[in-house]
Amino acid sequence: MKDVTGEEGNYPIASIVAAVGKPINGLWWGVFTVAWVVALCGLGWSGYQIAMEGVGVLGVNNSVPWGLDVVHFVFWIGLGHAGTLISAVLWLTRQSWRGPIARGAELMTLCAVICAAVFPIVHVGRIWMTWLASPMPEISGVWPDLASPILWDVMAVSTYFFLSLIYWYLGLIPDFAVLRDHCNGKRRRWYGLLALGWQGKAHQWRAFIGCNGIFAALLTALVVSVHSVVSYDFAVTQVADWHLSIFPPYFVVGAILSGLAMIQLILVCVRRFMKQFAIQEFLNKKVLDYSSRLLLCVALGMGCFYFWEQLSKLLSGTEWHSSPLIWLIFGLNVLVPQIYWIKKCRISRICMVLVSVAVLIGMWLERFWIIVGGLEASELPGAIGNYTASMVDWAMCLGSIGLFIGLYMGGARLTPFFSLCENYLTRKEHRHE
Repeated sequence: MKDVTGEEGNYPIASIVAAVGKPINGLWWGVFTVAWVVALCGLGWSGYQIAMEGVGVLGVNNSVPWGLDVVHFVFWIGLGHAGTLISAVLWLTRQSWRGPIARGAELMTLCAVICAAVFPIVHVGRIWMTWLASPMPEISGVWPDLASPILWDVMAVSTYFFLSLIYWYLGLIPDFAVLRDHCNGKRRRWYGLLALGWQGKAHQWRAFIGCNGIFAALLTALVVSVHSVVSYDFAVTQVADWHLSIFPPYFVVGAILSGLAMIQLILVCVRRFMKQFAIQEFLNKKVLDYSSRLLLCVALGMGCFYFWEQLSKLLSGTEWHSSPLIWLIFGLNVLVPQIYWIKKCRISRICMVLVSVAVLIGMWLERFWIIVGGLEASELPGAIGNYTASMVDWAMCLGSIGLFIGLYMGGARLTPFFSLCENYLTRKEHRHE
């Protein structure tokens, strides 16, 4: 383990170990407490209202049966799919700058999927009956309908979540061993249990690299398939604006774009508030530059899908509707990231924050435009309706944001935000090239 924990590794392990073991300050506790209060109040109050009075407390109606709850589900599940996909693809392509962003992306996946799972459970209305979606006919007396897109989501998202959890924990095993060797007391015993007897031997590293490669390849394919399943919730219907064959790749590219924006926002926050732990040695200009280039490429791809979507409507004979919201979405998701063609902007923290926030807002508006806008613009005059979000809708929105922040802060506090052993693996690979 000398390459990993010793001075020859030239890796500031002491700073990361100190970040995990440092006493929590008042600012951290303040933000963490506020996040959980918002989560419990927002989700708890809205869940209680829906359970007691039904889904009528939401802004949905007969014309628009899906509202902000489904918008937020697709938004959070997109963030969740992007995190592990980015980490897995960078692992498979052996990118040397993967280390500083992989752990944060994987943790983002777990937190975002948990936030996404709240909305379909609450959207059912009778929350206490959601367990009937599980394949336990001997208990419930009902076999779930495999032709239902809702069941597709349950099976696909749950499978993806558990595999992502295993992938995240697998990468932490060597780091738990390092923390075990640098901590004392109860923390040493807990990290020792989590390390599963890791000693850094050659056969353990071979098994570790092999398992990471298998899970990375599996999750890369699974992300594409799972988010395609989410798009089928819309594409298999007869709604005019949803019945499109481009929805699976369209949703996947959108998920990657929003995930990259969230990762950049997280990295900038970490670099800003963890200066005392030599974070600049991890999040250097090279990492920021490469992540900005990747976001720029995906934004250009998203622009192609926007053009393709509108072109398909014109070729099918559907009347083309131009609204300010469409141009706003295009501007936020495609035009704003074009600032990354300038090198100084690619490494500027201010530019990264502005672009990330713009893209996240744009991707949320895109989901709103697809779901609510598609239902409002019905081909049948009698089915045309308007949608106005209720206080319960907005309470669930704020509650999900608080839940994400609370979960992420807790996960980042209990585990190393950066991989302590990534530098070891990278140097070993480059040494043999």
